[in-house]
Amino acid sequence: MSTSPSISGNTAVESREGERIVQEVEELTLGTVEGKLEMGGRAGQRLKGDDLLDDVCPDGGYGWVVVCCTMGINAVTWGINTTYGVYSSFYLSHSYFPGGTPLRYAFVGGASVATAVVIAPFSNFLSKRYGFRLPLLIGAVGVVLGQCCAGVAPNFGVFLLCQGIIFGIGLGLTFVPAVPLIAHWFDKRLSLAQGLSAGGSGLGGLIFANVTRVTIEKLGVKWALVINGIASLVVLTPSILLLKGRTQELKAKSEPLQIKWVFHRGYVWVWTWGSLAMVGYFVALYSLASFATNGIGLSQTKGAALQSMLAAGQMIGRPLCGRLLDRFGRLNMAIILQVISGCSCLFIWYWARSFGVLSLFAWVQGLVGGTVWATVAPVSARVVGVQDLQSSLAIFWLSVSLPAQFGQPMAIALLNYSKNQLGRTGADAYLISIGFCGGCFIASGLLMFGAKFHHQKSFKLWVKV
Repeated sequence: MSTSPSISGNTAVESREGERIVQEVEELTLGTVEGKLEMGGRAGQRLKGDDLLDDVCPDGGYGWVVVCCTMGINAVTWGINTTYGVYSSFYLSHSYFPGGTPLRYAFVGGASVATAVVIAPFSNFLSKRYGFRLPLLIGAVGVVLGQCCAGVAPNFGVFLLCQGIIFGIGLGLTFVPAVPLIAHWFDKRLSLAQGLSAGGSGLGGLIFANVTRVTIEKLGVKWALVINGIASLVVLTPSILLLKGRTQELKAKSEPLQIKWVFHRGYVWVWTWGSLAMVGYFVALYSLASFATNGIGLSQTKGAALQSMLAAGQMIGRPLCGRLLDRFGRLNMAIILQVISGCSCLFIWYWARSFGVLSLFAWVQGLVGGTVWATVAPVSARVVGVQDLQSSLAIFWLSVSLPAQFGQPMAIALLNYSKNQLGRTGADAYLISIGFCGGCFIASGLLMFGAKFHHQKSFKLWVKV
């Protein structure tokens, strides 16, 4: 029986139609796969920078526990370190250690901070080999022993070793590994989280500065140091044990010393910004109370009150400035904050001759002056990415070691030059220090323009970056 021609024609048409449909389905499927691959590629590109995807970076969650832990660590390390001025004032007024001079005590205060930042490469080595918790635990031992042993030091040399070196090592080993951990948990709110954490130093300074004065009056300087050491132990132990990082998920690096960051075309502006900002910060921090009491004749009580205002300003200002960094751009606000700090020195402090005006300066300087401590991690993450954050920060901490060591001696040296060489007295003797301080702040802000232009790859001013 022969096949009908009409049936054969219909079969051929149906066959061609089927082939066309199959081809369209294959093309659609291929396009979908290519689209997903392209999206995945873009996601991968994004993961290589510091803007992590929401499903990779929680931007909160357990990160808030990490923030609270690092806030506690900062309170009983950097916060307690700010009380050193209380101790040195007592030592000088009572001639506690034979041979102790203002410059020598200033050297001890600078040694603790300089040791803390110089030890950054060693801290990174320990973190890379054994995890971040080991250097933190060793650091806690150094913080506690340094203070307790300084309390029973028989002479100035032992005091320098305990307060300047052992405490400084503990300060660095608890600080350096903790700073990058917050960036493991936050992206869009990183600056706010880092600011809250750094605000712990202001909180600690506010509490311990006043408690230490009372303790010295009631129990003596030895017990004041021992009690502060015990307080550090009580807070550090749970804070370190509760800390968590996300190093493996982010593939974050912890290289001890990568010289390439010194010459990195974007990061060179960051560490030079930090160096000058630190000079301004330390000169202002160590000169304010002295200017109040010796410069314009205020009482020791009012000088102490100004230091408390400065600490309270830091406690409020660092989280607030962190929020501003997230809102208007990390590099943009880093520039603005340093310029405001410099202007506050030149237009408020320079002309201050009363407690009221100095109070205004103390609050403004507290709010914006030391924000480099809170902004360095978000700024560095913006320039080099989260993966290289800890490695690049090792170079940053090394770069600020000289300002940390010689900030306070520099303030004293400028004051002595003004008095001995220029014959100035009272408030006029401090004008060189104040002008130098303001100039360092403003210059540091201008340097950050280099990092901004490098990152945005243009010279536009009004770009959020």
